[in-house]
Amino acid sequence: MAAKLPAFVQRHVVGFHETDAAGFVHFTNIFRWMEAAEHAFLKERGVPVLDKKHGWPRVEVCAHFYAPLRFGDEVETRLYYRVRNPSRLNFCFEIWRVNGPGAPERAGSGQFTTVRVRRGKGRLKRAPLPARLLKKLPPMEP
Repeated sequence: MAAKLPAFVQRHVVGFHETDAAGFVHFTNIFRWMEAAEHAFLKERGVPVLDKKHGWPRVEVCAHFYAPLRFGDEVETRLYYRVRNPSRLNFCFEIWRVNGPGAPERAGSGQFTTVRVRRGKGRLKRAPLPARLLKKLPPMEP
Protein backbone atom coordinates (compact mmCIF):
# COMPACT_ATOMS: atom_id res chain seq x y z
CA MET A 1 0.00 0.00 0.00
CA ALA A 2 2.72 2.47 0.91
CA ALA A 3 3.98 2.76 -2.70
CA LYS A 4 0.63 4.02 -4.03
CA LEU A 5 -1.05 7.32 -3.38
CA PRO A 6 -4.25 6.94 -1.38
CA ALA A 7 -7.57 7.50 -3.09
CA PHE A 8 -8.78 9.51 -0.12
CA VAL A 9 -7.27 11.07 3.02
CA GLN A 10 -9.16 12.28 6.07
CA ARG A 11 -7.67 13.96 9.18
CA HIS A 12 -8.97 13.74 12.72
CA VAL A 13 -7.78 14.94 16.14
CA VAL A 14 -8.17 12.26 18.81
CA GLY A 15 -10.76 13.28 21.39
CA PHE A 16 -10.59 12.39 25.08
CA HIS A 17 -13.76 10.31 24.71
CA GLU A 18 -11.90 8.06 22.22
CA THR A 19 -9.33 6.95 24.78
CA ASP A 20 -9.47 4.18 27.36
CA ALA A 21 -8.43 4.08 31.03
CA ALA A 22 -4.79 3.57 30.00
CA GLY A 23 -4.87 6.81 27.99
CA PHE A 24 -4.67 5.14 24.58
CA VAL A 25 -7.17 5.25 21.74
CA HIS A 26 -9.60 2.35 22.12
CA PHE A 27 -9.20 0.01 19.14
CA THR A 28 -12.84 0.31 18.08
CA ASN A 29 -12.22 3.93 17.07
CA ILE A 30 -9.94 2.75 14.26
CA PHE A 31 -13.00 1.14 12.68
CA ARG A 32 -15.04 4.31 13.19
CA TRP A 33 -12.35 6.41 11.45
CA MET A 34 -12.10 3.87 8.65
CA GLU A 35 -15.87 4.01 8.12
CA ALA A 36 -15.96 7.81 8.32
CA ALA A 37 -13.29 7.98 5.60
CA GLU A 38 -15.25 5.52 3.45
CA HIS A 39 -18.44 7.58 3.82
CA ALA A 40 -16.64 10.83 2.97
CA PHE A 41 -14.98 9.10 -0.02
CA LEU A 42 -18.38 7.99 -1.37
CA LYS A 43 -20.03 11.35 -0.64
CA GLU A 44 -17.24 13.18 -2.48
CA ARG A 45 -18.15 11.04 -5.50
CA GLY A 46 -21.88 11.76 -5.24
CA VAL A 47 -22.88 8.31 -3.96
CA PRO A 48 -25.15 8.17 -0.90
CA VAL A 49 -24.12 5.72 1.81
CA LEU A 50 -27.74 5.01 2.59
CA ASP A 51 -30.90 5.61 0.65
CA LYS A 52 -34.37 4.06 0.68
CA LYS A 53 -33.35 1.21 -1.62
CA HIS A 54 -29.64 0.57 -1.11
CA GLY A 55 -27.02 0.00 1.57
CA TRP A 56 -23.36 -1.04 1.95
CA PRO A 57 -23.00 -3.80 4.58
CA ARG A 58 -19.54 -5.05 5.54
CA VAL A 59 -18.80 -8.66 4.75
CA GLU A 60 -15.22 -8.75 6.03
CA VAL A 61 -12.98 -6.55 8.19
CA CYS A 62 -9.56 -6.87 9.82
CA ALA A 63 -7.02 -4.53 11.37
CA HIS A 64 -3.43 -4.52 12.61
CA PHE A 65 -2.11 -2.14 15.27
CA TYR A 66 1.49 -0.91 15.35
CA ALA A 67 1.72 2.10 17.66
CA PRO A 68 -0.53 3.63 20.32
CA LEU A 69 -2.44 6.84 19.72
CA ARG A 70 -3.33 9.29 22.49
CA PHE A 71 -5.64 12.20 23.22
CA GLY A 72 -4.71 15.20 21.05
CA ASP A 73 -2.84 13.21 18.40
CA GLU A 74 -3.66 14.23 14.86
CA VAL A 75 -4.32 11.16 12.77
CA GLU A 76 -4.71 10.67 9.07
CA THR A 77 -6.82 7.86 7.62
CA ARG A 78 -5.54 6.92 4.18
CA LEU A 79 -7.97 4.95 2.08
CA TYR A 80 -7.21 2.75 -0.92
CA TYR A 81 -9.68 0.61 -2.87
CA ARG A 82 -10.14 -2.11 -5.42
CA VAL A 83 -13.32 -3.00 -7.29
CA ARG A 84 -13.73 -6.72 -6.65
CA ASN A 85 -16.76 -7.45 -8.83
CA PRO A 86 -19.81 -5.51 -10.03
CA SER A 87 -21.18 -5.07 -6.48
CA ARG A 88 -18.16 -5.32 -4.16
CA LEU A 89 -15.48 -2.85 -3.06
CA ASN A 90 -12.41 -3.85 -1.11
CA PHE A 91 -10.90 -1.00 0.90
CA CYS A 92 -7.48 -0.96 2.51
CA PHE A 93 -6.71 1.68 5.07
CA GLU A 94 -3.78 3.03 7.01
CA ILE A 95 -3.94 5.14 10.16
CA TRP A 96 -0.99 7.52 10.60
CA ARG A 97 -0.10 9.81 13.50
CA VAL A 98 0.95 13.00 11.73
CA ASN A 99 1.94 15.26 14.64
CA GLY A 100 4.48 15.06 17.45
CA PRO A 101 7.97 13.62 17.71
CA GLY A 102 8.79 10.90 15.23
CA ALA A 103 5.80 11.74 13.06
CA PRO A 104 4.58 10.57 10.70
CA GLU A 105 4.18 7.15 12.26
CA ARG A 106 1.95 4.35 11.01
CA ALA A 107 -0.32 3.35 13.89
CA GLY A 108 -2.54 0.83 12.16
CA SER A 109 -3.68 -0.70 8.93
CA GLY A 110 -6.26 -3.11 7.67
CA GLN A 111 -8.89 -3.84 5.13
CA PHE A 112 -12.61 -4.24 4.78
CA THR A 113 -14.96 -5.40 2.09
CA THR A 114 -18.36 -3.88 1.49
CA VAL A 115 -21.11 -5.03 -0.84
CA ARG A 116 -23.74 -2.77 -2.33
CA VAL A 117 -27.17 -4.25 -1.75
CA ARG A 118 -30.73 -3.48 -2.70
CA ARG A 119 -33.35 -3.83 0.01
CA GLY A 120 -36.71 -5.30 -0.71
CA LYS A 121 -39.34 -7.42 1.00
CA GLY A 122 -37.14 -8.05 4.04
CA ARG A 123 -34.24 -9.36 1.97
CA LEU A 124 -30.96 -7.99 0.75
CA LYS A 125 -29.80 -8.67 -2.80
CA ARG A 126 -26.50 -7.68 -4.32
CA ALA A 127 -26.77 -4.60 -6.49
CA PRO A 128 -24.28 -3.30 -9.03
CA LEU A 129 -22.07 -0.39 -8.11
CA PRO A 130 -23.57 2.84 -9.48
CA ALA A 131 -22.20 3.90 -12.87
CA ARG A 132 -21.61 7.42 -11.47
CA LEU A 133 -19.31 5.88 -8.85
CA LEU A 134 -17.42 3.65 -11.29
CA LYS A 135 -16.78 6.66 -13.54
CA LYS A 136 -15.15 8.43 -10.59
CA LEU A 137 -12.96 5.50 -9.53
CA PRO A 138 -9.63 5.55 -11.31
CA PRO A 139 -7.99 2.09 -11.37
CA MET A 140 -6.08 1.27 -8.18
CA GLU A 141 -5.11 -2.36 -8.74
CA PRO A 142 -2.35 -3.72 -6.47
